[in-house]
Amino acid sequence: MAHSSGGPFHSWCAELNIKQTFTSVAYPQANGQCEVTNRDIVAGIKARLGHGRIGWVDELSNVLWTHRTMPKASAGETPFSLVYGSEAVVPAEIRVPTFRI
Repeated sequence: MAHSSGGPFHSWCAELNIKQTFTSVAYPQANGQCEVTNRDIVAGIKARLGHGRIGWVDELSNVLWTHRTMPKASAGETPFSLVYGSEAVVPAEIRVPTFRI
């Protein structure tokens, strides 16, 4: 739905033939991606904490790093490599020759 109120910004848009449209954000939950990601993160936290389930905040960054650097079946790539264009390398890997270095 186009917005047609006045003002200098709208005049500028009209001069440049720019159509301003307002939309609402789609719900990514609709395709299940959020649920799958959240399930993986919660499972990772539970696995690292065991039965105690205390201190999950301390483990969250480790679980997120693991999630971002593990290849996903849907793309065959890691989320990290899709964003940054290269694989993540931890400092320990730099000194040890691997197929990734």
